[in-house]
Amino acid sequence: MQKIISWNVASIRARMLALEKLLAQENPDIVCLQEIKSEENNFPFFELKTLGYEAVINGQKSYNGVAILSKEKLININTKLMDEEVPQARFIEAQMSDGTVVISVYVPNGNPPEKDPEDKTRLAYKLKWMNALNKHIKQLLSAGNKVILGGDFNVIERDTDVYNPDLFRDNALMLPEVREVYGELTSLPITNAIRLKNPEPNTYSFWDFQMGAWPRNKGILLDALFINSDREKMIESAGVYKEVRGWDKTSDHAPIYLALK
Repeated sequence: MQKIISWNVASIRARMLALEKLLAQENPDIVCLQEIKSEENNFPFFELKTLGYEAVINGQKSYNGVAILSKEKLININTKLMDEEVPQARFIEAQMSDGTVVISVYVPNGNPPEKDPEDKTRLAYKLKWMNALNKHIKQLLSAGNKVILGGDFNVIERDTDVYNPDLFRDNALMLPEVREVYGELTSLPITNAIRLKNPEPNTYSFWDFQMGAWPRNKGILLDALFINSDREKMIESAGVYKEVRGWDKTSDHAPIYLALK
């Protein structure tokens, strides 16, 4: 069996104890991390190596940043999704020994700055970024690649993916144009394992640090793990490690997982 975990850690240095506990408890083969908020010179490569994991990262100081942890050496590392004058560290892909392409993504939020609520620049960037991702995944699938895509997609795909959808109608997480572009991704021959194995409403992966969201279960499903649809029968289980959100010094996201036969 192969186990894959995806987790927005909201700063890897701040979550190392929780990450170490998760790795020891679940023993995953692959881990996709988002929002590591770390450059290479501050990333805990050594600590992870002692736990049995190689790491490749696309880092950025103080914010963003993605990484892939693996028990085996990864090759063909790619951190470029599209041409940008000032790249944001939101994408990384690598290849496993069996040829599987593993991708970790941190999709832009897209909401405007608080001081300028009419500014649509961030939303435009989000849509451009998501379109670039869709194009890249389509190319990989068309070329016959086995793909594992995990990350924080910053999209509320369905009203039942949030505790109160009416509060988010004008939020970039669920604007119609954002849902439409995300729908173009989900219409490709890939399967969201979390959705497949958890069809019931109100399955969440994120609870804000503010306003008692966690104890009151005011959650949102923002995270996903995709694999090729023709490998769907290999999915043994998939879901959310919800209990991790209740650990000390943890992220506002809970890890999600996928177990393949």
